[in-house]
Amino acid sequence: MFVQLRSGALLFVFFLLVAAYPAWAEVSLTPDSIVITLPKASGQEYAISSTPKPMKIIVDSNQPLQGFAPSSHINDVVLKELRYSQWQDGSSRLVLEFHYQVPEPVLVEGHDFLQLEISKTYANTTERMVIPGVIYGHQRRADSFGPNIVNYLVVDTRDTGIEMKLALAQNRVFGSEHVSAMGERLGAIAAVNGAFFAGDGRPLGVFMIDGELISEPYANRTALGLGANCLVMDAVSFEGALIQEDGSILAMVTGLNRPRLQDEIIIYTPHYGSQTRTNSFGLEVTVVDGVVTAILAGNSPIPSNGVVVSGHGLNKTKLSSLQVGDALQVNLQLTPAWMEEGVEQIIGGGPRLVRDGNLWITGEEEKFRADVTQGRAPRTALGITSDGRLLLVTVNGRQPNISVGMTLAELGNLLRELGAVQAMNLDGGGSTTMVIRNLVLNLPSDGKERPVSNAIVILPPQK
Repeated sequence: MFVQLRSGALLFVFFLLVAAYPAWAEVSLTPDSIVITLPKASGQEYAISSTPKPMKIIVDSNQPLQGFAPSSHINDVVLKELRYSQWQDGSSRLVLEFHYQVPEPVLVEGHDFLQLEISKTYANTTERMVIPGVIYGHQRRADSFGPNIVNYLVVDTRDTGIEMKLALAQNRVFGSEHVSAMGERLGAIAAVNGAFFAGDGRPLGVFMIDGELISEPYANRTALGLGANCLVMDAVSFEGALIQEDGSILAMVTGLNRPRLQDEIIIYTPHYGSQTRTNSFGLEVTVVDGVVTAILAGNSPIPSNGVVVSGHGLNKTKLSSLQVGDALQVNLQLTPAWMEEGVEQIIGGGPRLVRDGNLWITGEEEKFRADVTQGRAPRTALGITSDGRLLLVTVNGRQPNISVGMTLAELGNLLRELGAVQAMNLDGGGSTTMVIRNLVLNLPSDGKERPVSNAIVILPPQK
């Protein structure tokens, strides 16, 4: 047995001599397929069978196939090993063992040969209805880079009574919780992990629950807006202002529910916690129902029915003109003005994957790091179909021979395959999680479900 490499074609061919007649056999490995060509001599018969775990294709013959070594390890992403056995009666067995499950071979029989073609590139999909308006899909697929396991939900909120909501871990900004726990707490039929988050649990990017803005956009990144009768996706920007009684602008707001930096004005709402956690180098104004109720230096209590305006440096000076009892309106706006279109839930993500049906990767424009934009990884994504349904997709990853993960471009093309005309990436890696009826359906790369900051939940119709 010898191996011949054809330059530029990446084609490995094993030529195997068959005793007593000039017939031949070969195993050809290409990026897309494995082709086994077996000779048919006079009276020669073959029986083909397979086993799933580990995946093997077994070729039994009533005549020998000489030239095979008892065992040959193969340097291929799919085919792991060739094993050959021959018995005293002249019968023989060829076993092809694979790294992962592959489709059954396609058989082509000629006058003097039998050919088995095994595709390396495939997608096997099964779907079932979870409840009316929610379809669950499971897909096993592979290409020349290896296998992948995909789980997805197709959600139709139109005239179904199904509601899409966002959830914060422990119902606060600084929280972490399993997706399954958030889903169970809210009575969800299904849930997936949501936006990127900081080490302290804060969502990174725009986040809105039931019309209340929780955090501001970052770097004009892509976001999804959900409403009773709308699904929208776009880059979102933020603007905030403090408006005095005479309508003049006292100062511009720079952030929401995050640590205050130099010369900033940050708004703190009850979702942030009971205190602002700020130092004493600033000035903080408590506002309830549009009226200043307290002025402190730092770490102010956050009222359940109001906000705290925290200023530092130049903006501290602007706040110093206020007194208890003054009228002050906190005006926060997003562009586009989605709330006017009926949007009540907003989740930031990115990069964009699909725009108007075309692959559209915006990693550099949205200032994502290389650990997000490059390489294969477990992924979570969402998309909007042309008929207004929502796609929630997870891809397992970092599990060789089971699921290798996808690049952003591969993920975008997957969303397009599933019918998305708009799509964006969400937090992935070890955070990637899909839950249906409190059961985790994907294979988290950590080996177990990771606590995360937030989730997208699907609520069944209310009785």
